[in-house]
Amino acid sequence: MADKVPKQRDLDHLMEQNDTELTFLSAYGGTTLEGDGAPLMAALKRFLKAGNVLVKASNEDEISFGFGTATVVEHGCKVVLKGVHLPIVPSDVQQAGFAHGLLSDDRSRCEVVLIEWGYEQRRFIERISEHINLDG
Repeated sequence: MADKVPKQRDLDHLMEQNDTELTFLSAYGGTTLEGDGAPLMAALKRFLKAGNVLVKASNEDEISFGFGTATVVEHGCKVVLKGVHLPIVPSDVQQAGFAHGLLSDDRSRCEVVLIEWGYEQRRFIERISEHINLDG
């Protein structure tokens, strides 16, 4: 019996045991609701707030923040980003989980529809936020 390794507790077990509300974790997780704009918008809002970005909501389908806007659209969440020399290239908005990506020639404006909320989308938003915070 002394050689037996104790069973490790997983996150689900700890949450059940402590009955703790850990909604902030959802800002870092993916969603299986691909192409559904409302949950994508909610995930984006949580992620921005977790990164200390001030988010203003015009209504439940539209938000604005220091470096852009986001709007719920039919098959996703349309994000428009503005800044000086945004740290992205056209291929960043043409990968899986993104649709209709456009980047201006001078890289001051980017428009893309998020159709998934995964690592690539979180890192994309995070890169822009870090860039704006470094310049601001």
